[in-house]
Amino acid sequence: MKRCWQGCVLLILAVCNLPVFAAEKIELAEPETDARVKLVRSHVQVSGQLQTAAGGGKKISLKLSADAQYRFFERRLNGAGRDAETLRSVRLYRFANNEAEVTPADAPAGAAPKKSTLKLPETKHLIVAHGRREGAMLYSPTATLTYDQLDLISTPGDSLSVLSLLPREGIAAGDSWKPETWAVQMLCGVEAMTKGEITCKLEEADASSARVTFTGSSEGATLGAPTTVQLTGEFTFDRVAKLMTRVQMKQTETRAIGAAKPGLEVTASVTLERSLADENSEAKLLSDAAVADLPVEPAAEMQFLRFESWGTRFYHDRDWHQFHQTNDVAVLRLVEHGSLLAQVNVSPIPAAAAGSHTSAEQFQTDIRQSLGKRLKSITKAESLKPRNANDRRFLFRVAVDGEADGVPMTWFYHLCAAPNGQQVSFVFAVETKNLEKFSNRDLSLVRLLEFIPARQAAK
Repeated sequence: MKRCWQGCVLLILAVCNLPVFAAEKIELAEPETDARVKLVRSHVQVSGQLQTAAGGGKKISLKLSADAQYRFFERRLNGAGRDAETLRSVRLYRFANNEAEVTPADAPAGAAPKKSTLKLPETKHLIVAHGRREGAMLYSPTATLTYDQLDLISTPGDSLSVLSLLPREGIAAGDSWKPETWAVQMLCGVEAMTKGEITCKLEEADASSARVTFTGSSEGATLGAPTTVQLTGEFTFDRVAKLMTRVQMKQTETRAIGAAKPGLEVTASVTLERSLADENSEAKLLSDAAVADLPVEPAAEMQFLRFESWGTRFYHDRDWHQFHQTNDVAVLRLVEHGSLLAQVNVSPIPAAAAGSHTSAEQFQTDIRQSLGKRLKSITKAESLKPRNANDRRFLFRVAVDGEADGVPMTWFYHLCAAPNGQQVSFVFAVETKNLEKFSNRDLSLVRLLEFIPARQAAK
């Protein structure tokens, strides 16, 4: 009996000392050279609050709800660099629609919300997504986007950004991995990330598919405003097609009130579905020949945004952010490296008779009356030279020194008139200490102003 017991022990020890075979490791990757066209459907639902400054350290809270849906074809393009810039794609949008409702938080029950709807017009269908640490940079190589159109297509759970969650090496069921910091920043869309981490885990896999869960967070700043983002979600990967097919994600963002954007306390629920497109569909519009001429790095003008209102149009770089607009004035703010550098108010002026305009003398009188005691001196008043012999606009610039709330300020007033008498004004406000950084950027913006007949106005 004793020998039998000892024999059992030896057998157990022998079994315990048998080599342990590791669980099968599998690859979850989409080739960077993958030229297949995917059909992408995205549904984003947002709820929460916006906060705007009300003066005296107070703020106004607004309830927000939004429902956005997108449908587009997408194919990968060769990368433009390392890390986030290895991710690049071109998209052909077929549907982009966002319906939002905003209501004051203290509004009585049953109060009607302010509704708005954004759609991508026919001329803005082709969009390139260029990977950047701070998020996918989107632009149209065929037409210039407006600020609102860029907002419309810039969404949580972007179909290019989610690819950064895929592991860079084989993994086994139950394994976890952490995407690189650039991937965290890109997916969360935080411009200046100070801390961030995402953990992914392969929950289960079979011969045809795999399911991965992920959770993470990031801290930093967006447009200079402190921002925190938390993510939870999961995605399904088709092992046969080598394709991430479905992503479900919840993103909660808290952002302080900033110089160019309201504060946020919102949660976005994202459902993203990707499938291989039918070769006989509109996917053929993204053929090799169709995308061959797309530049690896977009020219500066491709990244410009377009402002259009009151029969006028001008173009500006993405450091200018649309802050507010009414029927009488549009306010844009220039933010660089997280700091407010300048503000411009754009306003229509009553039209003059055809072939004439408000006189330079009257314009300066209006400036003195507008600034009142804030004005110290008009330092320069000049007519701007036309761009060419066919440029018949009247452009007049007045530089003013003064003070606002004890802060030395410089204002640049522009009077712009068309040959038909149509007029618009620009008022740029810059803290005098920032003039060198501002570097006469008012001139580059105003010189791009166009007066357009109503029939030519873009929708």
